[in-house]
Amino acid sequence: MTQESAARVEGLRERHRKRTAADLEEAALSLFNERGFDAVTIDDIASAADVSRRTFFRYFASKEDVILSDHPRRLDELQAALDRRPAEEPALTALRHAIMSLVSTYEEAREHMLRRFRLMITTPALEARSLCLQRNWETAVTEMLAARMGVDPAKDLRPGVVAATTMAAMRVATANWLAGGGQGDLPVIVAEALDLLDGGLQAAASPPGRRRSPSSRPAAPARARAR
Repeated sequence: MTQESAARVEGLRERHRKRTAADLEEAALSLFNERGFDAVTIDDIASAADVSRRTFFRYFASKEDVILSDHPRRLDELQAALDRRPAEEPALTALRHAIMSLVSTYEEAREHMLRRFRLMITTPALEARSLCLQRNWETAVTEMLAARMGVDPAKDLRPGVVAATTMAAMRVATANWLAGGGQGDLPVIVAEALDLLDGGLQAAASPPGRRRSPSSRPAAPARARAR
């Protein structure tokens, strides 16, 4: 087999893999919304997607994971976006740009996200799994920032604090958008949430020689000031 033929075969396999994963996710989401999460089995999902139970487990470890399957991919996209930022850029600024790059793609999946959100708010098992994955995101982003800043996150609080607060801002903004039926411009809503973090965290996440004193921090945007 030539290199070109091998590449073509591999491309076909990858498309088949993505299609099967998408079919399983759609089948699960439809069944959960129709019957309720607890009433649907893995065998039900596999049957609806026209695959075997064994095939299901080649793609997903649990019923919860089939619904939250985009988390690892989204995290990889965030890492790639952060890696593209200039090395000299302060960590909070770089992370903000990476987050905005990521959420700009969420609009494309709005209907899917809304269906999943409606299911999650009525399903404790899904909500618990989502919280666990969000914690994994926070840990991963902490490690990304620590590597970028050249510090040990076990000894330096800054990567963890920046990761925790920015992920919380993104999560709250996205949840509010979904709770409102996906109305409004999500990137604008996320940007407003991140604006609330400007100032103190920006200085804290800068290299030691570039930190600003509290008195020299820029004023928060008017819409973010406490009233």
